[in-house]
Amino acid sequence: MLLDAGDQIEWCNSLAADHFGLDPQRDRRQRVTNLVRAPAFVNYLQAGRYDDAVLIPDPRGRRQLSVLVRGYGGESKLVLSQDITERERSDGMRRDFVANVSHEIRTPLTVLVGFIETLANLPLTEVERKRVLTLMAQQADRMGTLVADLLTLSQLEGSPRPHTDRWISLGPLLAQVEADARALSSGRHTLVFPVGVQVQIAGAQAELLSAVTNLVNNAVRYTPERGRVELTWRLLGDGAGEIAVTDTGLGIAREHLPRLTERFYRVDGSRSRDTGGTGLGLAIVKHVVQRHGGELRIDSELGRGSTFRVVFPAARVRSGAQLSEPTKEQLADTPL
Repeated sequence: MLLDAGDQIEWCNSLAADHFGLDPQRDRRQRVTNLVRAPAFVNYLQAGRYDDAVLIPDPRGRRQLSVLVRGYGGESKLVLSQDITERERSDGMRRDFVANVSHEIRTPLTVLVGFIETLANLPLTEVERKRVLTLMAQQADRMGTLVADLLTLSQLEGSPRPHTDRWISLGPLLAQVEADARALSSGRHTLVFPVGVQVQIAGAQAELLSAVTNLVNNAVRYTPERGRVELTWRLLGDGAGEIAVTDTGLGIAREHLPRLTERFYRVDGSRSRDTGGTGLGLAIVKHVVQRHGGELRIDSELGRGSTFRVVFPAARVRSGAQLSEPTKEQLADTPL
């Protein structure tokens, strides 16, 4: 946008008009501060010191603008505006992420330091010493789990999407998930898993195992003793496939559902820490599902349990007669 010596608009392009809510024709020869009334912009323009840009919201309050003024052709001024909404949002998410990671690591680290001081300064009995060492090991495991989840997220975000021609048998994968869940539950819950699943999913086995394990282990952790956790598999009408994990736990209030897959978002922070959660499990699940072209659906009601559904597209699901079809690798190895 070009201003004359009296800060009247001589010209502006269509993008500047959109940023400032102007009409390029109607608003010519109008004083810009009568139209762009953001106090920060008015003060910046009148102060005459243009070394740095000024940040202002657009007139609709939907975007953040970076505005810079430069002298142009004598007493005229050139006003340069840039939409930095996404950059500011990304920076904010990065700051929140670093703050959350620091907080999550600081808590167990503080406990470990306290126990080390206790061991160094107090004469403990053998029973007390073993108890302190057990608690220290738990906190160290917690930090190790957090670091492992962070590395998993980093790998998911930095690697290419899984291939669509690498087929994973779902039956053995679910059997491994079941074994982990039964070890975690230690007989405190009723666990129900499907038997004889004859299906293949195209994708990365380690990622799929991580996603389904996270869903089932979350269900076990947040379901009270003697509750029920059930995993089901079904083919949908369009050829897509669905893994559903249903529990009879405490449930989740509706207002929390849209944010459940955010990193470190917890409905109840103290309860998550008591159960050993890192706050990253559902973020990992969401990334894995999206990388496989699928969708994560969450249904829950406070006091009535939850159901987490992972829907895989038909192109990544093979069942029945399709299982006998040769893969690309098998075709390549077949002699002519």
